[in-house]
Amino acid sequence: MEMDALQLPMLYGRVAIAVAALSHALCATFIVGSSVIGAATETIGHVTQNPRFERLSRLIAFTLILTTAGISFLGVTFVFLLNIFWPQFWSHLFHIMFWPLLLEASFFLAEAIFAYTWYYSWDWANQHPSRKRWHLAFGWSAAASSLIAMLMIDMVASYMLTPRPPDDTWAKLFNPTMLYLDTHRIVGNLTWTGFSLAGLYAVGFLRSSREVDRVFYRWAGGVCFLIGFGALLIMPAIGYQYLLRVRHIEPQAFYTLMLGARSWLFDLVAVLYSALVLFGSLYIWRSVRAMSTNDEGGTARRALPISLLVLAVAGLILSQPYQLQHIPGMQVLTDRLINPLGKMQPNKYFALAFLVVFGLMNWLFFFRSFADRFPWWQGQSGTEKERSSPGLLITLSLCAMLMMLTMGWARETARAYNGYLIYGQVRLEDERSTYEGVKNNAATPEAAARRPVSP
Repeated sequence: MEMDALQLPMLYGRVAIAVAALSHALCATFIVGSSVIGAATETIGHVTQNPRFERLSRLIAFTLILTTAGISFLGVTFVFLLNIFWPQFWSHLFHIMFWPLLLEASFFLAEAIFAYTWYYSWDWANQHPSRKRWHLAFGWSAAASSLIAMLMIDMVASYMLTPRPPDDTWAKLFNPTMLYLDTHRIVGNLTWTGFSLAGLYAVGFLRSSREVDRVFYRWAGGVCFLIGFGALLIMPAIGYQYLLRVRHIEPQAFYTLMLGARSWLFDLVAVLYSALVLFGSLYIWRSVRAMSTNDEGGTARRALPISLLVLAVAGLILSQPYQLQHIPGMQVLTDRLINPLGKMQPNKYFALAFLVVFGLMNWLFFFRSFADRFPWWQGQSGTEKERSSPGLLITLSLCAMLMMLTMGWARETARAYNGYLIYGQVRLEDERSTYEGVKNNAATPEAAARRPVSP
């Protein structure tokens, strides 16, 4: 059945789906990260009999069910907008990726069931030790379901950038970038969720009036920061492998992102990554300096200022743009097209290496501070007036959110800027009839299957 044309500019549809997709992705990644972190912290608390981990995992479970409820609305809205603004594309993609999309919905439903059961059975599980194993199983089942659901949707997302022949089931599902994208997103989810939870507990610290709660929120923020900062240092290695695959499979998309008109998005990712490492190390320095009294703490206090200086210089180099003509508004400041300092090899490679190596050293100092005889999170002096450290955690959570959104936008625009909805198969122009009423059958599965797929 033919539908009446929307009689709207295509830009409206692009903006609508971009806002819906990025909002949905932000909540979905938080669900994956929080379910894994929550299950892990409860397991640690059960093994070590540490009540702080028990309280932390319960708070994470509460944020998990809130996010699960919110993403249900966002998911329905996302599909609703796809059917309105991109019906031919959605029909084509759904036809090809029916089973992954069906399994993604099924495992999301399973994640919601296990997550709600996990949270609302907490008091029941604490009534008898034998019930705790069942409760842990609920938490890990929610985490496993969310990871599998993400794997299914990553099959779809990676297929749109590096598609294989639609009639080859295994090739299209396990396309050349699927595993790299999924691995990168798992680590990225832990980064964004770790920092966002740390920011939430920083807000809890600032709003608390009881000393016992302030001590807990300082400790909880430190634990979640430890997870987020550690995962952040792993991301470049996986991201490099992912981009390498894109370069070999879809060189045009790689060029668009790294050297072409959308290279400014990669520069923005570099700025945010450098800010995360630098501000995270500053938070470590303030925390360790506040309470460390033994020899290990003395070493950290001497090494961290030097590390901060190195990280500042490395971040400045990594953030340098190379193709100045692609930076919005840069023409007003300079007529130069190239910035030699922003060259990837060797300048940015060395800068990134310094960020990771010195960031790892700082992470180890912070990890060691938890075993201090006088842990930094138990400090009494200045606790009520101390606001800079919680402020840093809130800043880190905002930077992590912006980095996640920018990376998702960069991956999608690598296709859209070159005029593709599915790279090499479905073009933006194939959806023109939805907006202007022009007859166009190019987006049907049969027509798309006849198009050559990128090698």
